[in-house]
Amino acid sequence: MRIVKFAALGILALGMAARADLGTIKAGVAAQGSELSDRSAYRPGVGINGFTAVERTTPNGGGVGGLGLRANYTNYQIEGDEVGKDLNEGGIALLGLIGPNSTYFQPRVGGHIGYTRLESANFMDLGADLMAAYKFTPQFGIQAMVTPTWYLKANDLTKQSDYLPKIGLGVVWSTPGA
Repeated sequence: MRIVKFAALGILALGMAARADLGTIKAGVAAQGSELSDRSAYRPGVGINGFTAVERTTPNGGGVGGLGLRANYTNYQIEGDEVGKDLNEGGIALLGLIGPNSTYFQPRVGGHIGYTRLESANFMDLGADLMAAYKFTPQFGIQAMVTPTWYLKANDLTKQSDYLPKIGLGVVWSTPGA
């Protein structure tokens, strides 16, 4: 099922790339780390995330805003000798980011809302997204991100799960004119 979500993200990215007149197409992939609140039972998780977004400049040209999709996967290994009890987390979310219109250093702040599955539990995924990219060339650079996330149970939005911040480091690329 996780592969289907990543395949859907790839198809949507290709569809957005085909419509380059919408704005600047950006995409990125990063290794990420995260930690559960029960640190005695599980080691810090490691995984991967990816995003694709369309950015447009604001009418005055001083800022950039965009919408996109973000997908992630994290594996949490259990402490001790219990084989087969690791936790897997995966999700997809709608992402919105804004920031200054700069050439090389591109900070972005925004938020996301989406769906996450942690083992057999489904959650609504809400949180902030803080991202900074440094472009080495007009189309390629490195990115760092911090994503504080709150998981809410789908059947009772008043119950909140563990606070799961994610930290990632990876690469970002864009169409010409970014």
